[in-house]
Amino acid sequence: MKENVPKTMKVGVLYGGLSAEKSISQMSGEAVLKSLLRLGYRAVGINVDRTLPSRLKDEGIGAAFNALHGRFGEDGVVQGILELMGIPYTGSGVAASALAMDKILTKYLLTGAGVLTPPYLAVNRPIEYADLLRLSGMNLPYMVKPACEGSSIGISKVSVPEELPGALAEAFRHDRRVLIEKFIEGQDVTVAIYDDAVLGSMEIRVKDGSDRKFLDYEVKYTEGMEVFNIPPSLPGTVLKSVEEAALNAHALLGCSFYSRIDFKVASAGRPYLLEVNTLPGLTALSYVPKIAESKGMNYEDLINGILQSASLKGKV
Repeated sequence: MKENVPKTMKVGVLYGGLSAEKSISQMSGEAVLKSLLRLGYRAVGINVDRTLPSRLKDEGIGAAFNALHGRFGEDGVVQGILELMGIPYTGSGVAASALAMDKILTKYLLTGAGVLTPPYLAVNRPIEYADLLRLSGMNLPYMVKPACEGSSIGISKVSVPEELPGALAEAFRHDRRVLIEKFIEGQDVTVAIYDDAVLGSMEIRVKDGSDRKFLDYEVKYTEGMEVFNIPPSLPGTVLKSVEEAALNAHALLGCSFYSRIDFKVASAGRPYLLEVNTLPGLTALSYVPKIAESKGMNYEDLINGILQSASLKGKV
């Protein structure tokens, strides 16, 4: 791999930030920083706030490892700052970040390109259940999601009509636009993209005996609440179609170097794409490091490869 970031260059690890995913980002960033220091890089941690441009300048940052999650870090905002300042950075560029962060825009783009996603309705105000059912033509159950949040923040599963008002209220607490999606019964599968190619896939299940209905925030970030199958327990032809759909989505959105694509695979073997993550988590519990490890790539190798992919995407 080409060396874009020499060890003499000062690297800023961006973490924390202003989003609801701040605590997860901090865990990712701290793990990345420790790894880069072990590798011998001149790395410093930058807990991001609105003073970021001046801090980047004062620290003399030559390259940025973006470990932010959510708004103002994963949505193109920080990417735009780094482009203007001429600081190469990891992850996707402005446009791909903005598109992938917005679940509704992602739906419009991918469904228009023929990628299978669950039936959905986008709303910008709480409406009555009867109106919703009439407009959508969807049957219960639903997943109700803020348009621009990650880590399952603000997401609810609606199994009976009486649960919908509360689910909408929770989603609107996090965003002014909400996605209501048909819940697909099936296996949760995630695909890691690395160096713009499929690295591997993993199936995730809630541990037997748990009362959780889906992979919510508590399940994802509590050690021992998930069970993993690497590779997923899918027929070879189905797994191939999942991975091809993931790589296609990565390319269609214009993602750079690495991403993680989440699916529900229905019992008939049809893969429904749920979400594209342009800055997937890099904590000890995160999915991409687990997939990398299963392929013989340790954490330091993973982080070093991502850092060396740092670049300016808005070529002038």
